[in-house]
Amino acid sequence: MRIRLLAFAGLLCSELFGNGNIENVEFLASDVQKNGDIITAKGNVLLYSQNYLASADSAKYDQKSNIIELFGNVSLMRGQYETSRSEYAKIDLATNEMSFTNSFVMDKKKEIWLQSDESCNSDEKISVTNSIVSSCNVSDPDWHIGFSSGELNKQSKFLHLYNPVFYVKNTPVMYLPYFGFSTDKTRRTGLLTPQLSYNGDEGLVYLQPIYIAEYNEWDLEFDPQIRTNRGLGLYSTFRFADSPYSNGYIRGGIFEERSKYKQKENLKNKQHSGIELGYDRDRLVSYLIDGDFKEGLWLEFVNLNDIDYLNLRGRDEGNHDSLVQSKLNYFITTDNHYLGLYAKYYIDTAKIGTKYGNDDTLQELPKIQYHSFFNTFIVPNLTYSFDFKYHNYTREIGASANQYEIDIPLGLQFGLFDDYVNLYISENLYASHVDYNNAKYYDGSGFYDNNYDDLINHYHRILLENDMARAFSNFYHTLNFKFDYIKPGYNNGDINEKLLKYYLIKDGVNYNPSNLALFEDNFIDRASNIYTTERLGFEGSQFFYNSHGQKILRHSIKQSYDFDNDDMESLENRLNLYYGNFDFANKIEYSYIDHDLSKIQTGALYNGNKIGLRLWHTYDKNYRDGDAYDQENYLSSDVTLKLPFNYELFAGIDYDLKKDYTKMWQSGIHYKRKCWDYSLIYKEDIEPKNTSAGLESKKSQGVYLYFSFYPLGEVGYDFSIEQEKEALN
Repeated sequence: MRIRLLAFAGLLCSELFGNGNIENVEFLASDVQKNGDIITAKGNVLLYSQNYLASADSAKYDQKSNIIELFGNVSLMRGQYETSRSEYAKIDLATNEMSFTNSFVMDKKKEIWLQSDESCNSDEKISVTNSIVSSCNVSDPDWHIGFSSGELNKQSKFLHLYNPVFYVKNTPVMYLPYFGFSTDKTRRTGLLTPQLSYNGDEGLVYLQPIYIAEYNEWDLEFDPQIRTNRGLGLYSTFRFADSPYSNGYIRGGIFEERSKYKQKENLKNKQHSGIELGYDRDRLVSYLIDGDFKEGLWLEFVNLNDIDYLNLRGRDEGNHDSLVQSKLNYFITTDNHYLGLYAKYYIDTAKIGTKYGNDDTLQELPKIQYHSFFNTFIVPNLTYSFDFKYHNYTREIGASANQYEIDIPLGLQFGLFDDYVNLYISENLYASHVDYNNAKYYDGSGFYDNNYDDLINHYHRILLENDMARAFSNFYHTLNFKFDYIKPGYNNGDINEKLLKYYLIKDGVNYNPSNLALFEDNFIDRASNIYTTERLGFEGSQFFYNSHGQKILRHSIKQSYDFDNDDMESLENRLNLYYGNFDFANKIEYSYIDHDLSKIQTGALYNGNKIGLRLWHTYDKNYRDGDAYDQENYLSSDVTLKLPFNYELFAGIDYDLKKDYTKMWQSGIHYKRKCWDYSLIYKEDIEPKNTSAGLESKKSQGVYLYFSFYPLGEVGYDFSIEQEKEALN
C-alpha cells in the first residue's frame, strides 16, 4: 500500500514539473489507477501545493487538460483565509480556476460565508448562483440573504447580489432587485453606511455618504440627504495629509428648505450654507532652521449663514451653541522659552439678521504670548520666570482695545528636612496697560472718551509643600499638602468693570445708569482677586492603593482664609472610593460667607457582570447680595441589565428636582450578536435647541429602532412626535 501511494505521487509530480506554467501540486491517495492520460485515485485523497490543501473521497486527474476533479466530501483551503466544502470540485491547474457543486465557501478574513448550488472561484472573483450569504452562525443564522446570482470581486472586495431577499431567521422581510456591500475593512472607495430614520416633523430622513479614497494622501466624501417634509441638502468633506507631519480638511454644504416648512417653523433663511477648514501641522519653521524645539499649528475656520447649517449635517449632530468660533493657534517652544500666537473669531448666529448683526461681536485678533519657563538666576536657589501677553480686541461697533500684560515672579527655593518639604518665597509683579478705542462714559451732560486703564499689582508669596509616599504591609499611601500665603504689596490703578454701549443711545437723552442693557462686562483680562488680598490657602490630597497597585481611595481638600475681609472662603472636599466593580464619588463646596452648601455632587457607579448602574446628583446654588439665584438641583441615572441569550435591558432618566419635571427618560432593549445587533428605544425628551428661528424648547416622544448587520451596516428607524415648541428669543 505504501509503495503504490508514493509511486502515484512521484508520477504526478514529474508530469506537473514538466510544464513551467503549472503550479507544483502533489497527490496522495490509498488506491491509484492510470488509464492513458487519466489518473484516478480513491480513499483518503489529499492534494496540496503552495496555494491549495484539499481532501476528498476520490479524485481524477486529466494529464492532457491539466484538470483535477474531486468527488465526495470535498474540503479545500486556498491561501490563508478561503475555505470551502462541497460535493464536487473541479480545479483547472492552467488557469487556477475552481468550480463547485453544492458548495459552502467562507472567507475568514472577511468573516462572511456563501452557500450555493453552483459556484466558480478564480484569482479575481467568486461567482455563485442560487445562494445565501451571511456572517452569522452557519447551522442556524439569525439573518441571511438569499439571491439568484452574485459575485464577490476579490480585488475590490465588493459583493454584488442580484434579486436578493433579506431574511430574519426564516422569515423574508425585504426584496430588492440588486444589493451590494463591501466586505473590506480597509479604507477604500465606495458607499458608506447610510443613515435612515423617520421623524414626525421632518418625515423620512435618508443620508447616503459616498466615499472616494483612491490615494493615501487624500479622500473625498459626499453626503447627499433628503428630508421628505423639509428639503434637500448636500455636504462634502475633503480630507488630506500634505506631509508626514500635517493633515487637514475642507468641508462645505448647503441645505434648501421647502417653502412650506420654512413658513411653518418661522425660519430666517430658506437656505443654510457654510464652509469649514481645519489644518493641523507639527513642523513649520523647523523646515527652515535647525534647532532643538517643538512647534505646532492648528487652524479651525467656520463661516456660515445660520446655525442650522451645523444642525443639519447629519442625524447624530448635537445641539450647537449659537456662538460659532474660528481659531488659529501656533506655538514654538524650547526647554526655556515659549512663543504663542492665537486668534479667535466669533459669529453669533443669534444676531444674524438683527440691526447690528455680528458687528458688535468681540473678536480677539490676535493674542501673542511669550513665556520664559521657571529657571534659576545667578545662584541655584534664585528662580524666575517671565510672561508677556498682547491682546487685540476688535469689532466694528462698540468698544475695542489693545492690552499689554506682564507677569514676573522672582523667588528663592529651599529644600527642608532632607527635602521632605519644599519652601518657595517669591516677589511677584503683575502689570497691565489697556488702550481703548471707542470706549466712552457719560458724565451727565455728554459722552467723553475713556482712553486707557492701567493696573500694577505687586504681592509677596510664601509656598510650602511636600509630597510623601510610604508602603505598608497591605497598602500603599501617598500624601501631598500645600500652604500658599499671599500678602499684597504695591497696588495702583484699576480696570473698569463695565463698558457703556454708547451706540444704543441717541445724544444721551436715553441714558439711564440703572438700565443694565446699556452696559456690558469689560472683556479685559485682569489679575485674579486671589493676588489682591492677603490670604492663606491650603490644599491637601492623599491616595491609597492596595497590594496589587489598584487605587482604592482618593481624598482632597481645599480651604482659604481672606485676612483683609476676615472671611473663610469656600471649603472644597472631594472623596472617591474604588472597591471592586463599585466606584463612589462626592464633591462638596461650603460657603462660609453665605452659610450654605453652594455645591454638592454625588455619584455612584457599579459595573458588574450582569448589572450596570450609574446614579448622579448635582446641587448648585449661587448667591448675589445674600439672595440665591441660578439654582440647579437635578438627578440623572441609568441602569443596564444583561439577560440570557445576548439581551440587555436599559433605562435612564434626568430629573430636575428644583423645577419638578422630567427632562428626559428612556428605556429599551438591546440585542447583540457577533453578526448583528439591534436596539429598540422609547424616549421622552425636553431640550433647548438653537435654530435659525431662535432658541427653541422642544418636548418630544419617540420610538427609535436601530439595526446593525455586519458587514452590511446600520439601518435606523426614528419616529418622534413633537408635542411642544417655544421660541425663547
